[in-house]
Amino acid sequence: MKKNRINETIERAQKEGRVAFIGLVPINPESVEKSRETADMMIASGVDIVMIHIPNWMPWMEGEVLQMAARAPRNAGVTREQIFAFIKELREAYPDVPLIDMTLYDTAATMGQDKFLMLSEKADVDGFDLPNYPLFSTDDKFGLYKYCVENNRHLILAISYEIATAKEGTREYQMLCKMAECGRGFVFVMNAPGGKSGSEEKLTDEQLTAAVTRVKKVMEEKGNSDCTVSIVCGISGREDIDKVKKSGAASFMIGSAYVKYLQEGRPIEEVSAYLKDIRRMCSYEEGGGNK
Repeated sequence: MKKNRINETIERAQKEGRVAFIGLVPINPESVEKSRETADMMIASGVDIVMIHIPNWMPWMEGEVLQMAARAPRNAGVTREQIFAFIKELREAYPDVPLIDMTLYDTAATMGQDKFLMLSEKADVDGFDLPNYPLFSTDDKFGLYKYCVENNRHLILAISYEIATAKEGTREYQMLCKMAECGRGFVFVMNAPGGKSGSEEKLTDEQLTAAVTRVKKVMEEKGNSDCTVSIVCGISGREDIDKVKKSGAASFMIGSAYVKYLQEGRPIEEVSAYLKDIRRMCSYEEGGGNK
């Protein structure tokens, strides 16, 4: 079976001596064309892996910026079907760029999981970031993880600092072991307590490194060579990128930091310049880091 584009992209970034850059495409409430303009700009500016923000009704893990990014298109009447058509358009334009649906499982449940997956298949997405999918509490009762494994798509799992550093023998450690065994492509390690996007409260360098090191160790013990570690929450500048590289993670995600610029109406050229700067910081030669 051909490797998932997520794995290929992260492996390529590592060979190039850098961490991979994951970016979030917000849905513009005015038109799909403006959403496409944003996506084109992001990819041209060096974003490696693209997540598309599918608005949900209960953004409990999202900060103020992404809650607004979900509320605006919903209030403007943008439908989920229109968003999936947009994702399909991106796939046709960028056949080699990894695309990930980012939403909550509520979206799939209210649409109907079969329809959600059917539209995702048509758009040929590479994975799903659905942080509240009850994979372990229901033993994959709804079959989403099984579907992903059978169809070479990745369900992205999110690991909090508390779970990443849990003591052996605890319920939290058992959860870590399950996540480390089931993770594919990459797992998110949260850089903020509570895992809220755009958080100003962040882990220290030492805490993040400890969390990443532990997750990688448990994945190795579980024989999982199909997964890397990515950092999410509160990433916005050089200090954060350096911390990611020092931690040993292979990638990171930024969303709120520049989505806020778009919401403020800043010129798209200014947002592009910001993303290009972030991409330059990805190199291990730019500051400290571990390959």
